[in-house]
Amino acid sequence: ATLAMDMALLRKVAAAVDKCAARTGVNATAARACAASRRGADLTEAALGAIFLAHGWDDANAAAVEAFAPLLDHALDPRVDPKTALQELLQRQGRRVAYESVEETGPAHARHYRVVAIIDGDVRGEGEGASRRAAEQHAARRAMRALEGGTA
Repeated sequence: ATLAMDMALLRKVAAAVDKCAARTGVNATAARACAASRRGADLTEAALGAIFLAHGWDDANAAAVEAFAPLLDHALDPRVDPKTALQELLQRQGRRVAYESVEETGPAHARHYRVVAIIDGDVRGEGEGASRRAAEQHAARRAMRALEGGTA
């Protein structure tokens, strides 16, 4: 087999793995369908190994980078929501964050929430929003600023 054919096969495997990963979590049926992703991982490893054995490290490395570039770009994207960023930061430090709703106002169809982010027993951020999630995101953003030395 030629390197071009091997790389084409690897691109097809990468696309299948990507499609499966994109469906995971959508619903139980899709999750079961993606249980085959372990086989996809095994196939990917075998294809890369075969390219390595047939063509050497440089070509195998280039094939992997080309085939998985879209996945790598997504995995390396530092843009995450503030709650996730705060939780990841605190987990690295062995700390936790809790969110507490301190106020809910307005009629049922137009609620307004006020939430605080509590770290080590101290309120480090406060947020408001039309949903509890939005208020938590604002509180997390302010808590991150407070931890970074800014104002809460």
